[in-house]
Amino acid sequence: MEVKRFYILMVFSIFMYAISYGQIDLLKKTNLKVLDIGNSYTEDATALLPLIAKASGADLSDMCLYKAIRNKGSFKNWYDRYYDNDDYTYSISKVLGGVNANITTGKGLGTEGDLFREVLMNEQWDIIIIHQVSTYAPYYEQWNTIEEGGYLKELLSLLKALQPQATIGFLLVHSYWDDYKDNKENSSLERWRLIAESVEQLCKDYGVSFVIPYGTAVENLRTSSLNNEYDLTRDGTHCGIGLCRYTAACCYYETLIAPRCGVSVFGNTARYDASTADSMYPAVSVTDENAPIAQMAAVLATRNWYECINPEDNIIGNIRMPRSENSFRCSYNLSGLRTNKLERGVNIILDDSGRMLKVLK
Repeated sequence: MEVKRFYILMVFSIFMYAISYGQIDLLKKTNLKVLDIGNSYTEDATALLPLIAKASGADLSDMCLYKAIRNKGSFKNWYDRYYDNDDYTYSISKVLGGVNANITTGKGLGTEGDLFREVLMNEQWDIIIIHQVSTYAPYYEQWNTIEEGGYLKELLSLLKALQPQATIGFLLVHSYWDDYKDNKENSSLERWRLIAESVEQLCKDYGVSFVIPYGTAVENLRTSSLNNEYDLTRDGTHCGIGLCRYTAACCYYETLIAPRCGVSVFGNTARYDASTADSMYPAVSVTDENAPIAQMAAVLATRNWYECINPEDNIIGNIRMPRSENSFRCSYNLSGLRTNKLERGVNIILDDSGRMLKVLK
């Protein structure tokens, strides 16, 4: 019997970016300085970014990316931090790049906002990225209040007053595991959809056009055969060590660095061994088999921030898929929402060289 190779069609050109020419010019700026003000989700999105950037061969000698991290940091928390009204420890650190910003890195303790004020007053940033804490990320109607889930206007006004030259960007974050105790929607897909709709409304209301949609990339990956029973999280809320964090970082790279260097993340050779990771739920190593799918999940997210797409339907070539004869509880997309859970098994047939021949689901 003749064996036919299994191909998946890639429908997007690798170098068609869903950003304007003006933004490409900005991202190619000499001595580009980027600041991400966030929380542990910023950590998730950037943890493997240096690894991916190094593997790309991109010259990052004339740019830098810094991050300001406050655990569970919201719009209000960072606004309060500037005025010494927040009592959480926070940190300022460099993620990558050859340029050093004129700021002090390290930890700020208690109500001391000196480090954060220095970040906003001693350096001129080209791009400042913010995002809402995961608790309130799906609920845009709360962002413009003066309650705990609000203070968006106040934070934006502060940033614009201190950094009028900066382009304000936004991090579209990932959603919780279906069964996470704080997931009010009981569906990672529906919660992501609300997060995406909130970001879409933000862009309309405030003219924000630079978005890093890593949460969409993660949700794309969750529609593939690589998803697991915990929606690829390590604790129900944060990105799983390994593949999920890798996908998030791929999206960060594809949005921020690929337009600058002209090298897409698709085909990147960076891999990550998560076999010894300390994780509540299973960590997934990044391998030659699953990396292209994660990369495509990221590429698709940058092309369409607000649509969830299975990356396995958009790859062409001899991509080796993971060997698996296991079944796990997986959320299916029913009428646009994950409203039920069914058992799904995936069986991969490969030839002797490891080339994929057929996928049975």
